[in-house]
Amino acid sequence: MNTRSMLSIATLALASAVVLTGCPDDKGAGATGGKPSRPGTTAKPGSSGDTAPAASTGKAEPKPAGGGEAYGKGVIKATVKFTGTAPEMKVPKKRAEAEFCKDEEVKFNAVVVNDGKLQDVFVGIADGQLSGDYEAGSPVEIDQKGCMYHPRLAAVMPEQEMVIKNSDPTLHNVNASKGATTLFNTAQPKGAPDLKKSFEETGVYKLKCDVHSWMRAFVITSDNPFFGVTGADGTTSIEKVPDGKHKVIAWHSQYGKKEKEVEVKGGEVTVDFEFDGTEEEPAENKGELNDLF
Repeated sequence: MNTRSMLSIATLALASAVVLTGCPDDKGAGATGGKPSRPGTTAKPGSSGDTAPAASTGKAEPKPAGGGEAYGKGVIKATVKFTGTAPEMKVPKKRAEAEFCKDEEVKFNAVVVNDGKLQDVFVGIADGQLSGDYEAGSPVEIDQKGCMYHPRLAAVMPEQEMVIKNSDPTLHNVNASKGATTLFNTAQPKGAPDLKKSFEETGVYKLKCDVHSWMRAFVITSDNPFFGVTGADGTTSIEKVPDGKHKVIAWHSQYGKKEKEVEVKGGEVTVDFEFDGTEEEPAENKGELNDLF
C-alpha cells in the first residue's frame, strides 16, 4: 500500500472518532450529578457576598414562594420585663484556677436585668406557622473573649453559617450539643483559624468550653427569619412580618419559654413578655448556676 492510501485511511478513522465521541457537554455540574448549592450559601439581595459577619443575629431575606408573599410590611416590637428579684451575677469561682482567665474578674452573664428589662431573650414567630421560601442571612459571629462567649444568645436559620472566633490568647474548645447529642467538639488554640459551622435542624443548641467550664452560650435555630434577641434595654424589633395571626415566643436560658399571639395588619404591633424568676429552668440548660459562684 502506498503512502497516499495510508494517509486516506487514517483521515477516515479520525473523522469517524469525532462523530462517535461528539462535543463536550456544556451544561456543567448540573448535568453530571453535581450537588446544588445549599440554602444559605448565597448572598442576600443587595449585598456583596463578602461582607464581614454580623455581630449577633443574622437576618434572612424572605422571598416569594409559590406565587404568594413570604413577607409583609408589619413590624413586631417586643419588650421583655423582669419583675422579680434577679440572682446576683458574680465572678465564677473557677476563673481563679485558669491561667489566663484569672487575670480578669468578669461577672457572669446568665441573667442581665437593666431597669426591670431582661437582656438575651429570643423573641420570634414560632416554628411551623409560615411556609415562605426563606434564605438564610449573613454569617453570624460568635466570639470567645475574656473567657466568655459573646453574644450569650444568638439566633439563626437552618444551615446559616456561624463564624466562631477565639480572641483570647489561650486554648478554648467549642463543644456544641442539642439535647444529649454532641454535634461537634473542636479545639481552638491561641491564634487558631475561625470555625465555620451551621446547624441543619430547628431547636435550641448549647455551646460550652470543656477547658473553662463556666463558658456557655446558646443558639436558637428558627424555620423563619422573623426573630430578634433583646439587648440591654430588653427590647427587639422584628420587621417585614407578613399579615396574619402569629404565635410569638420568648425564650430565656434560665427561665424558659412563654407564648403570646399577635395579629399583624401591615403596621406596627407591640408585644410584652414578663418573667419574674420563679419559672422552671428549661430542659436545655438545667443547673447552670449551681455552685458557680
